[in-house]
Amino acid sequence: MEHTSAEKRYIHGYQEVEQERLREQALVIEKPIYDALDFSSVTHILEIGSGVGAQTEVLFRRFPHLQITGVEYEAKQIQKAEWNMQRLGVGSDKVRFIQQDAQDLDLPQQYDGAFICWVLEHVEEPLKVLTSMKPFLKAGALVSITEVFNASFYTYPLIPAVMHYWKVYNEFQISLGGNPHVGAQLGNLLDQAGYKNIQLRADGFHLDRRDPIQKDRVFEYWKNLMSSGAPLLIDAGVLKAEDVLAMQEGLEQLKASEDSVFYYSFIQASATV
Repeated sequence: MEHTSAEKRYIHGYQEVEQERLREQALVIEKPIYDALDFSSVTHILEIGSGVGAQTEVLFRRFPHLQITGVEYEAKQIQKAEWNMQRLGVGSDKVRFIQQDAQDLDLPQQYDGAFICWVLEHVEEPLKVLTSMKPFLKAGALVSITEVFNASFYTYPLIPAVMHYWKVYNEFQISLGGNPHVGAQLGNLLDQAGYKNIQLRADGFHLDRRDPIQKDRVFEYWKNLMSSGAPLLIDAGVLKAEDVLAMQEGLEQLKASEDSVFYYSFIQASATV
């Protein structure tokens, strides 16, 4: 299948199976992200990179009073997001999605909050996103950004096939113009863009034999996450099908081991305008 230029910029692709994986991801990693968020004083929130509405769904469940405007570059993702909102019974009075490039926004109003989750890792110039959205945020608006720090990924035992795949996966994302370690740079980026009251926190998963159910769930989620990049990695010739299978088998081996360890840390930033 021939990929569009947009698809080549997004390592996970836009296939239906990937759209569903995004919803599953939002549920698996919901607690460490949202337990630290408080949008109770926010009314109108701007969600950058709203995708299929996976995080929008969680936002409404946690903060049902919100009105949300989602900005998304891909029309196919917006169609799925609108379908997801209809399925949940969320009407147009509560949410709308706008197709725009977040690096060059032109929005009809200002908002008293902004939310970005797993988006800046895919953007070539994340600073442009932060500066572009700032004029559309009211003074004192609360901004929350959650981003990847892929250098933190660790398992015990280390399985070469898994770590090789992860190395190639991250190098390929960089070749697409992304940044799989952007979470560690959020403080600098927000400061450069002129935001105030910047705070950073690390969270994520450190799972072992003490919680086998959650460990199994996260290993399965991680296998699906890594596998989502396989079509582009194979098409680009940087990995072979047997490399993908070896990675998947390695994660299954870790999942089956009582004494295995999973560790990963993301970075969450908060700031005001």
